[in-house]
Amino acid sequence: MTSPPTVRYRALIADLVAASRRHETALTAAVQSHADGIATIEHDLAAADDAVVAATARMAHAQRLVAQTDLAAGALWDELKQVRGRRGRRLGPVPPPLPVPDSPTTTDPIALLESAAARIDRAQRGGEKLPPLILPLLFALGAACSAVVTLLAAFLQSQGPVGLLAGWLVLLGAPLSGLVPAGELADRWFGARLDPGAIALTILAGMLATTALTLA
Repeated sequence: MTSPPTVRYRALIADLVAASRRHETALTAAVQSHADGIATIEHDLAAADDAVVAATARMAHAQRLVAQTDLAAGALWDELKQVRGRRGRRLGPVPPPLPVPDSPTTTDPIALLESAAARIDRAQRGGEKLPPLILPLLFALGAACSAVVTLLAAFLQSQGPVGLLAGWLVLLGAPLSGLVPAGELADRWFGARLDPGAIALTILAGMLATTALTLA
């Protein structure tokens, strides 16, 4: 049985209303998705702008640090040349920076410059005063170094005529062999230089050790 026109008309109107609602729902969802996408893009752009600004600030700070480091290194290099006197002329210009090592921890350039400045200042003042504690160490170091050199000289003297000559030459320098390590000890551990008394003590210990081993 065919439906009356009024019934069919009402069904068509209902379908049209349902389709219109589905369209409005889909349109609202599309508009909201578009707005969310725009907001996400704007947020990402703002974060990128902040990262660029932060990176630019870090780069500017690094450039200022490099410039200050270069100036400080140049000033310290000039002071070092003055401290070394005539030998300082052979130093030439400031050496180029070394490549950064691949290790995860890098040395602070400011700390290195401060250490260099402290050592140059000590050199200008002639070093700190030797503490009394270092004197027994210098005596023991002079005796130990001389003993080693004396034993080396004895070994060379047993190697024939050439070794005998070389052994006597080495033996002559045995009492003085402790001066270099003694100077390093005084400089690195105590920030001081060997005074005449410390030098004489080190040589005396070397002479005693050399004499004792030679006569043994």
